[in-house]
Amino acid sequence: MEKQKLEPYQVALDLKISEKSDFNSFVAGNNAGTVQLLKNAIIKKEHEFYYLFGPHGSGKSHLLNALFQLPEANGKCFFIDMNLVKTIGPFVLDVNLPEITIIDNVDVIAGDENFELALFGLFNRWYDSRNGVLIMSGSCSFDYIPFLKKDLTTRLSSGVICSLDFLDEQSCVEALQKRTVEKAFNLPASTASFLVHHCNRDIRSLVKILDELDKLQIEHYHKLTIPFVKKVLSIQ
Repeated sequence: MEKQKLEPYQVALDLKISEKSDFNSFVAGNNAGTVQLLKNAIIKKEHEFYYLFGPHGSGKSHLLNALFQLPEANGKCFFIDMNLVKTIGPFVLDVNLPEITIIDNVDVIAGDENFELALFGLFNRWYDSRNGVLIMSGSCSFDYIPFLKKDLTTRLSSGVICSLDFLDEQSCVEALQKRTVEKAFNLPASTASFLVHHCNRDIRSLVKILDELDKLQIEHYHKLTIPFVKKVLSIQ
């Protein structure tokens, strides 16, 4: 959206407070059943495989990071985001598996034969050990991931399949307000509701908008009222 130019009154420093992806900032909303299922898996550490999928912006990576930070996972968990390591090499998956293993975004390595073989080998080592819990995730159902190695698709289908949906409007409002508490600025519920209603329910996109609004309210000494938000985001 094209934003209208406003006369700045002061310059906002380009500093961002790091956001903790834990359960303090996570809102389960209509995904409460899936969240509790995976929490229980971490707590019990039973020998079970879970495949979690959800579209970008549904909170999938936030949830997995929050699971990693549970006290029960402390020092007993191997966590890796394939988005961050796919340029390093498949050797990152050649590890001795602890009681809990969490691998986010496995779909991004589809088509890379060496990475697929490494992921397949990791799964087989976990299966043979009969110990602990394995959680993998992707942005779509396992049968839509274009793996070269079809045995890998079979492996992903062999466990408990669970999914995340976009949050409903009220849950999105709650999630945005939790973010603003972390960032130490005020976002009225009415303004948060306006944003969700006129933008979308993709939390990742909404947080980016929130970052921009945080900067603009500092630059223009203005509270995040609905008229102000409408003006700077050019919302009719």
